[in-house]
Formats: sequence, structure tokens, C-alpha cells
Amino acid sequence: MSFFELSKIRVAIENSDALCGDTKIVTIDGPAGSGKTTLANELASELATSTGIISVVHMDELYEGWDDALGQKLFDRIEAWILAPIRNGLSPKFLKYDWHQGKYANWSELPLTPVFIIEGVGSGHAALRKFVSQAIWVEADDDLLLDRVVQRDGEGVRDEMLIWKDRERAYFESNAVKNAAHIHLRGQ
Repeated sequence: MSFFELSKIRVAIENSDALCGDTKIVTIDGPAGSGKTTLANELASELATSTGIISVVHMDELYEGWDDALGQKLFDRIEAWILAPIRNGLSPKFLKYDWHQGKYANWSELPLTPVFIIEGVGSGHAALRKFVSQAIWVEADDDLLLDRVVQRDGEGVRDEMLIWKDRERAYFESNAVKNAAHIHLRGQ
């Protein structure tokens, strides 16, 4: 992500209203492998220069494995663990999923910050939008996405990712995630 793009996103966030208590929720959604995590980390660093520490939660910490990862239970967890505490001026605390153990393993608490980034497939869900100050959509060339994920996470995820691509596509369409985003970016 270029400094210019990060700077424009920072300004858009700074100029938006807090819709979740006193916190500005920023979501970064798009297909697996498009660069959402990289953007979240770079954006958190960019925002930290003007607002101090920024909390980031990654959706893969909240999924309950591969099956039904984008089901209603996920969004109920986000509401209960992340959004409700933030609205009430409390630090969000959530059970973190351990992919090696195949279960939720431990609680994680993030500080309550002026900007809170929720990154990953599912963060742009329609049920969350009323609390989101800025929704970002990141995409990349479809032929690169699977290779990036396999390169990052290992060959063992290839079969699950082929199924996941269909699930995420259905989720994107049913929730009009791309169309609802305030900012559209193309990952390199």
C-alpha cells in the first residue's frame, strides 16, 4: 500500500463519525489472499502516529474452524465480544480460536482505542454496518489469491481454501459487501 493511499484512508477515518460508542470501527473485507492483514497492520501503524495505539482483531481468530465459519454464530460473537463492550466503553475480550487444536483455546483482551480495526472475511457483514465508520474492500486478481494463501499458510490448506472460496463468494454476494464499502482498494 502506498503512503498516499494510507494517508487518504487515514483522513477518511479521521473525518468519519464514531458509531460504536466513542470508537470508530473500521472493517477490512475482501477475498482471502487479497492483502487485508497487511493493510490492517500498515493502517494501524499509520493511525497510531495521530491517535496512539490502535487495536486490530483478525477474523480468523474468531471463526470456529472452517465449517460454518461465516454463519450467524460468528456475527453473534462479534456483537457480544467486540461491539457491545466497545459501545459500553469497555475493552473487548474474546475467545481466540486455535487452528492447531481445533477449538477456542484462550481469552484475548484488546485495549479500547479510538479506532478499532476488524480485519478479514466476514467483517463487512450487513449486521455489523450500523456500527462501522469506514468499511474497506480489498481485492486482487483472482488467479493470485489461492497461491498467496497457500504460500502463506502451507499446501495443507489448499483443499479447504477451494471450498472457502465458494463460501466467501456466497457471503460477499448475499451481504453486498463490495458495494457497501466506503473505500475500494486493489491489493498488489
